[in-house]
Amino acid sequence: MKNKMSLAVSVLAGTVLLGGCQNLGLFEKNTSNTENNSQKAVTAAAKNVEKTKTVNSKYSYEETLQRLEKAIVGKNMTVFAKIDHTKAAQKADLSMQPATVLIFGNPKAGTPLMKKDPSFALQLPLKVLVTEVDGKVQVVFNTTEALIEDSGIDYSDVENTLAGAEKLITKTVTE
Repeated sequence: MKNKMSLAVSVLAGTVLLGGCQNLGLFEKNTSNTENNSQKAVTAAAKNVEKTKTVNSKYSYEETLQRLEKAIVGKNMTVFAKIDHTKAAQKADLSMQPATVLIFGNPKAGTPLMKKDPSFALQLPLKVLVTEVDGKVQVVFNTTEALIEDSGIDYSDVENTLAGAEKLITKTVTE
């Protein structure tokens, strides 16, 4: 009962506070709903980037993993970690489809990006998932556009590095 009363008081206080702010002119009144809604829709559409990309591999699960590791190392990148989710699940007495994440990158490419935008370190190193769903081997990764979205990184900063990794992954598992 005490929690319900506290919630009611909080809601009432918030409503009064917001109403007061509007009366004081602290919030700009929307005089053209149609125009503002159209602008918001355009902005939202412009930000609607594909977050992940899934590519069907023409190889087996194990061969796909091997090919990706070889391709990554062949482009002077490092495989920092290989996380086998299936084995981890088995250790916990659970089962799941085959799923391994490769974590990879190249400090020569990533360091300048992190210097430009230190928070970009949360996006690096890159990751790629190899999994098998319904008998199909799939390779899943974050798109370059999703990685740089809301960062201080421009596409031109990554078109020959991160975007190149995206192309490398796709080529490795489809050709």
